[in-house]
Amino acid sequence: MLRLVAALVGGSIVALVLTGTTPVSADDKTLSNEDIMKKLHGKMGSHKQINKALDGAPDWDTITKHAKIYAELTAQLPKNKPEKGDDKSWKMLSEAYAKDAKALNEAAAKKDADTVKTVFGKLKESCDACHENHR
Repeated sequence: MLRLVAALVGGSIVALVLTGTTPVSADDKTLSNEDIMKKLHGKMGSHKQINKALDGAPDWDTITKHAKIYAELTAQLPKNKPEKGDDKSWKMLSEAYAKDAKALNEAAAKKDADTVKTVFGKLKESCDACHENHR
C-alpha cells in the first residue's frame, strides 16, 4: 500500500514537472501580474481551456470552472502595479478586463452561450492595448 501511495505521489510530481506548469487555481492570495497571466494563458491556462470548450457544443463544466478562475484572477490585477506605464492607464485597463471576466463568469453560470462567446471574444481582443502600454 505504501509503495502504491509513493508511486502515485511521485507520478503526480513528475507530471507537473513535465508539463512545466502548475494546476490552474485562483486560490493563491497574492499573485504578480506575470503569475496571473501564466495561470490564464499558460499551457493549461483558463483562457485556453475555455477556448477549447467553446469549440463545437459548449462543455459547460469546463467553461464554468475556468470562467470562475478567470474572474477571480483578473479581479486581482487592478490591485497590482504595472510592469511599466502609468498607474491610471493600468487601473482603467485592468478594471475593464476584470469587469469582462466577471461578465464571462456570470454568463457561464447561466449557460448563456451567445453571451459567453461575445464576452470571451472581447477578452481576447483586449490583450494588445494593455500589453503595449504595460508589459
